[in-house]
Amino acid sequence: MKWLHSLSSLLLMGFSVVIFVSSLFIGIGSFDNPGPGFMGFLASILLFLLTLIIVIKENRKPAEEKREELSMHWKSLTKPFVLTMALCCYAIILEILGYLISTFFLMFIMLLVNNPRKWYLHMVNALIIVNVTYFVFYKMLRVLLPVGTFRIYW
Repeated sequence: MKWLHSLSSLLLMGFSVVIFVSSLFIGIGSFDNPGPGFMGFLASILLFLLTLIIVIKENRKPAEEKREELSMHWKSLTKPFVLTMALCCYAIILEILGYLISTFFLMFIMLLVNNPRKWYLHMVNALIIVNVTYFVFYKMLRVLLPVGTFRIYW
């Protein structure tokens, strides 16, 4: 399984180099006047550095830890499947229900998948997250967010 970690790390490093070169090609501008490739430039550097950290940590593991790898069975795939389905449903219902309602449900499901025992705390946390992000993006940054058919906003 170690070869799978090495292969994925090399692919991510190659992807970050491609993004890096592409962002340089379209122009990154400067810090005062960022160009269209500026965010891709920063993201590619971050991806490369994080992947490099993973490669270094993977190669420094003791031999007994390297033998103990993740097993691929159905139980380990349920969380990623539920989260993927939640994100797909979020993309569908965002325009219909609006930002506040659909993001609340998405955050609640994401928190619930992580720890299903404290669902009442997850509702409060999802409500706080939705209101803070709404305030930051809609009120402070003036980003137009979908209001949906119910026209719920504050």
